[in-house]
Amino acid sequence: MKAFTLLLALTLAATAGAQSTWKNLRFGQSRDDVHNALTAQGIAVETSQEGALQSTSDYPLFVPGLRHPLPLHTEFRFTDSGGLMDITLTLDIPAMRQNYNEFRTDDALLAFASDHLTRALTDIYAAPVSTTSECDADPATFANKPTGCTINWHGTGQSIAIDWLTRPAHLYIRYQMLSPDL
Repeated sequence: MKAFTLLLALTLAATAGAQSTWKNLRFGQSRDDVHNALTAQGIAVETSQEGALQSTSDYPLFVPGLRHPLPLHTEFRFTDSGGLMDITLTLDIPAMRQNYNEFRTDDALLAFASDHLTRALTDIYAAPVSTTSECDADPATFANKPTGCTINWHGTGQSIAIDWLTRPAHLYIRYQMLSPDL
C-alpha cells in the first residue's frame, strides 16, 4: 500500500509539473525548447537585449465573436537558471486599429479588446478570482484621468492576468508560473 501511495504521489507531482500554459509551453522549459516549440508552430522569435525571447512579428489571436484576430506581440522570460517563468502577450494597438477603425480612440479599442479577451479567458479558466474596480469604469470617463484595470484568473500551476492602462494606452495578458515554494 505504501508503494502504491508513493507511486501515485510521484505520478501526480510529475503531471502537475508538466502542466502546459499558452501554446502548450511548460513553465521551467529551457530557452532552446521554447524557441523550437514556437518555431514549429510558425511563431518566429528572437532574443531581446534583456535575454527574453520575443516575437519578430505580431501573433494573430483569434477570439470568438471577432471578425478579425487581435494582433499581439509575445515575450517569454526565463529564470536565472534558464527555465520559462513568464509569458506576456501585448496588444499591438496601431495594428488593431487597421482592422477595427470604427473605434475612434485608443480607450475604445482597449475596452473592446479587454471585454472580448475577458470573456474568452473566463470560458477557459472560469470566473476571475479578482478584478479591480476600475475595470467597470465607463470608457467615456477615461479621457478625464488615466485609468487602469487588472483581472486575474487561476489556472493549474499558473496565474493569468489582463492588465490595461489608458495613459499610455496598453493592454497585456500575462501567464505566470506559481511558486512551488509557497
